[in-house]
Amino acid sequence: EMWDAVFSSDIRGTFYATKCVIPYMQQNNGGSIINIGSMASCGGDLGSTAYACAKAGVDMLTKSTAMQYGKSNIRCNCVRPGLIVTPDNEAHVPQVLKDIFLNNIMVNRYGCPADIANMCVYLASDESEFFTGQVLTVDGGLNSHVSTVGEFKNMASRTW
Repeated sequence: EMWDAVFSSDIRGTFYATKCVIPYMQQNNGGSIINIGSMASCGGDLGSTAYACAKAGVDMLTKSTAMQYGKSNIRCNCVRPGLIVTPDNEAHVPQVLKDIFLNNIMVNRYGCPADIANMCVYLASDESEFFTGQVLTVDGGLNSHVSTVGEFKNMASRTW
């Protein structure tokens, strides 16, 4: 039941929104669809399997939509946020998790909503008219390196 609920929300919801907006974009000779994915789709985890699988589906839906509707001047991209800490969610994110993330984020801060919004504004703009079918991870560099980098930073070492 949980699996179905997550898939209903995270991939079916994205699919239906895309399906509904395509005819309007075709009538208007194009547009930009921006899906919101998750870095959970980048690799396996000890939990949240349904969520990770659904968000991986969003990645592939993005690429397929871009391919199928690009000739109609409809672009489709996906933004995968990293850890976004806000005043509303900060108390609910365990400190140990925040520490792990901060140790592995290359820009020495958590993400904020403006980081995601800025990428979406770019993707919605005409400045990105040649940009489609991409899955962009906006995570401060978290997924740009192997998992040992955070520990090497702690040791002030570049290698083992």
